[in-house]
Amino acid sequence: MKRSVIAAVVACVLVLPPTSTSPWRSAAAASSDDAAVSRVKEDSYYPAIGDPSVDVLHYGLVLDWDDADSVLTGTATLRLRSPRAQESIRLDLNSHLRVDTVTLDGAAVGFSHPDKNLVVESGALAANSRHVLVVTYAGSPEPYDFPGSRGDIPALGWTTRPDGQVWSMQEPYGAFTWYPSHDQPSDKATYDLTVTSRADWVGVANGELRSNTVTSGRRTTHFRLASPTASYLVTIAIGPYRRYTDQGPHGLPVTYWVRPVDRDVLPTLRRTPAMLRWLERVLGRYPFDRAGAVVVPAASAMETQTLVTMGADLKRHGQTFASDLLHEYAHQWYGDTVTPDDWKHLWLNESFAMYVQIRWEVAHGVRSATDWRTSLDLYDQDYRTVGGPPGSYKRSEFGSGSVYYSGARMLFRLRERLGAATFDRLLRAWPQQHRFGSVDRGDWIRFAERVTGSPLGRFVNRWLDAERSPR
Repeated sequence: MKRSVIAAVVACVLVLPPTSTSPWRSAAAASSDDAAVSRVKEDSYYPAIGDPSVDVLHYGLVLDWDDADSVLTGTATLRLRSPRAQESIRLDLNSHLRVDTVTLDGAAVGFSHPDKNLVVESGALAANSRHVLVVTYAGSPEPYDFPGSRGDIPALGWTTRPDGQVWSMQEPYGAFTWYPSHDQPSDKATYDLTVTSRADWVGVANGELRSNTVTSGRRTTHFRLASPTASYLVTIAIGPYRRYTDQGPHGLPVTYWVRPVDRDVLPTLRRTPAMLRWLERVLGRYPFDRAGAVVVPAASAMETQTLVTMGADLKRHGQTFASDLLHEYAHQWYGDTVTPDDWKHLWLNESFAMYVQIRWEVAHGVRSATDWRTSLDLYDQDYRTVGGPPGSYKRSEFGSGSVYYSGARMLFRLRERLGAATFDRLLRAWPQQHRFGSVDRGDWIRFAERVTGSPLGRFVNRWLDAERSPR
């Protein structure tokens, strides 16, 4: 997620239905699903969202959007693992969406849907057993409250404009506003997303565009996201989008989805291949099979996997759009391929992406190193006062300045302590050696100490947890 300015004080495919032989049993499905097995957990910051009773391996979402009546009709086919022996499964699904039917391994099962919790009466499930759950539902999606005070993020999840166009940003949660999910970052899954809307609009999502057809005045697109992905990193946009293509390093496919009203951002978007080449020099090879951006009518930006979501309002701020674009691409390494397993560890995403953005701005003459260092030192205490320390920020201030700037300041000091060559080796090694992993602070400290040969725990913990700015 973007955080673009320092202030003196923070203002703050067609998816086939399950058959009697259960599709997860096929060799192809088992192979792809094994890569998505996760160590699920209850989130320490937002325990009401997500539940460790389920490890979703694959989401097959078939969605039909009626923009005239703002009604979404969906069928969600989840291939999942039961991490433990149990007799029920809990998923997240906003109460604005009415559940019609639920089947488990082809048989109808009972369910209840209090508030945002979809509780499936599965019957006895063996630990580590795998199943296929199908949920049909419909309703008018509504966004969910954001646990913070940032002005660029009014709410989370599915957002409908007055003209029926749709966009979504959902960090730390919000996927449950439009599909049944385990909406917590420790659970990664692969996706097939099929979106039907009016013929002159396009439903856009992450991953590879597998088909785009028009039948009886309705357009259907199918996207496949083959890399394991946390739910908050999935995006959807529906509107009059046009597709533009490009090529990144190593022949990497790059796609930009832009509405005609936002075509003026194309020159900046086409800087993507150069940005990715620069990032590869700093962070190692790009971790996914494609890249690109979708530009939506919003004021923020989001590191949605393989297709970053950029708010069109950012183009009003000149250089901000380019810097934020670079920031979201940096997250493909820090946040997407390696993801925190708990929202307490948000700094593992934002501190590193901010640090990389600063280095890019200095290297490209956007802002001097001296200016950045002065700002980071000057405002660090303000960020900690308003949002809390970066490693234990206030739960009511998600995405506040400290996890960006105070954490980035720590990384610059660590680079001085270790030396540039050693720190840069560590910076590259972490995402390359933890691909598709979900991690915490302890994992990073142990890895950093092993790579550098230096005891770093005391230094890192002090900088992450201090309420007073370290000097």
